Amino acid sequence: MRIVIFNYNSLITFVELLIKLLIIMKKVLFLLIAIFAFSFSYAQNGPNIVKVNPLGLVFGSFNATFEHALNESSSFEIGANYFNWSNLDLSGYGAEAAYRFYFSKNNDAPEGIFASPFLSVNGLTYTYDGDSTDSSFGFGGGVKAGYQWVWDSGLALDLFFGYGYTKISFDEADYDYSGGLPRLGLSLGYNF
Repeated sequence: MRIVIFNYNSLITFVELLIKLLIIMKKVLFLLIAIFAFSFSYAQNGPNIVKVNPLGLVFGSFNATFEHALNESSSFEIGANYFNWSNLDLSGYGAEAAYRFYFSKNNDAPEGIFASPFLSVNGLTYTYDGDSTDSSFGFGGGVKAGYQWVWDSGLALDLFFGYGYTKISFDEADYDYSGGLPRLGLSLGYNF
């Protein structure tokens, strides 16, 4: 016989996180639709790139990004991610927005050397004491720099490094973190 223990507070927390995730996803979807509509209306503003980070899968995360060139020397980037870091007892999802400044001599964003400020928000679940969980939202921001190649075939390669600040607070688990974290990334994408 299997006994199921029902924890009402965990269910409420899960539902609250699910609602917050749906609200964030709705906003991200609306923004992506607006960017796509803008890009087709004003195709002269530059190409779009959809990217994924294949190395993230090795570390327990999935990241997808959409970038749209606003003019010859800048672009807007929005991304979403999911992560499950069992070694840290931490899992969650997030969204990030960035504005890229390109410094190419040819003024052909989104290709070349770039620098970018970014802002991020994460919904996190922390497992502690074996089976207890606590949920929180983390906020952050920082800067990154790198180089993005775009080939005639449409293939895009984005390499970057940077540094960001993150603040996370778990009330029930009595755990807080605020501080800097290095960033290193490699993304493969398709230019259209």
